[in-house]
Amino acid sequence: MPRAWAGAAAVGAVCSLTALSTESHAQTTATLDLGISTVRYDGFLSSGAAALAPSIRWERPGASLTAQGTYLRFESGNASIQGTVTGSLFSAPTRRWRGQVLGAVGGSSYAEFASFHHSIGEVRLHRLGRRSGAWIGGSVGRAALGGAPRPVSGFTAAGWAQGAGVQLFASATRAVVGDTAFSDLEAAARAHRGALVLEGYAGARVWSRGGGQGVYGEGSATIRLRETLALVLSGGRYPTDPIRGSISGRYAAVALRLHSPAALRPPPRDLPSSAPLTASDGTSEPAARLEVLSQGDRAVRFTVRAPAAELVEMAGDFTDWLPVALVRAASSAEVWEVVVRIPSGIHRIAVRIDGGAWIVPAGSRRAEDDFGGEVGIFVVP
Repeated sequence: MPRAWAGAAAVGAVCSLTALSTESHAQTTATLDLGISTVRYDGFLSSGAAALAPSIRWERPGASLTAQGTYLRFESGNASIQGTVTGSLFSAPTRRWRGQVLGAVGGSSYAEFASFHHSIGEVRLHRLGRRSGAWIGGSVGRAALGGAPRPVSGFTAAGWAQGAGVQLFASATRAVVGDTAFSDLEAAARAHRGALVLEGYAGARVWSRGGGQGVYGEGSATIRLRETLALVLSGGRYPTDPIRGSISGRYAAVALRLHSPAALRPPPRDLPSSAPLTASDGTSEPAARLEVLSQGDRAVRFTVRAPAAELVEMAGDFTDWLPVALVRAASSAEVWEVVVRIPSGIHRIAVRIDGGAWIVPAGSRRAEDDFGGEVGIFVVP
């Protein structure tokens, strides 16, 4: 199954963005992927497999705990099982710097004759900005094949940036597992527009001793079908992982993803949600005024009047609370707009101007969300 954005990029970028939050409420999200795939491990013939991949995540600002697993049933009747539990804890922020401690334990087995397990601890130092950041980290631990444990150590330097509905991530990692050593250079990107999320990463393994070499990469497209259902298409090539016991290979997969309702997720908050709704000069003019116009066939036009803005973004339950950038209207430099396909009903929204705080726009009804913050409410007929 893919590790594209759900791998190193997610841990680096998402943890960095989570560190900026000031909310104090916890949330739990869960997904379950049901699919089929074709897998070809290097040196072996390709094989079809049925796949089951559950995941559950508990998080609150400054802490998170994630458990995920994968079960593959191959044409031969053999089965592969993998599972990992990861925890993360951030220190209190000091200006733009923040420390982080991570721990992960996991294991895998194949056909009852090959089993791996690992336990890794990592410390990171983050430099955080509104739209970009970087971190360095070092890790130590142990990994074992059967009953023969090997020491693990590593060092990573990474950076991320986001804007206009796109997130970018790059990293360089050096890892040593027993007498195996290798370096990975990776870059990842994530883009979201309406019901479509595109994710991908590319990497190169260099300076390797026993860990293989070459380029690799994976990509996926997630298409939201309903609030709790999505179609996921993915494929690519991944490298050998001496820590988790997987060998390099290629795959293509299609899956249905069941996930907890987006309505249970809070709006993103890079800064406190109590930012004023008035203009910066103290006048009574709202910082953002929203108009929502249904155009039929589930197409909805969002128009935001934001005087002097250079960037306008919105997020809502209909975007899975991922930011969507609006474009400046041809009719006025103060008006921004975007058309999104969403179902009829009651929806929640927040707006961000020039990378500032997420606010409730004028023109929507203010309401408390499930996590103690505030969102705007509007209705699509």
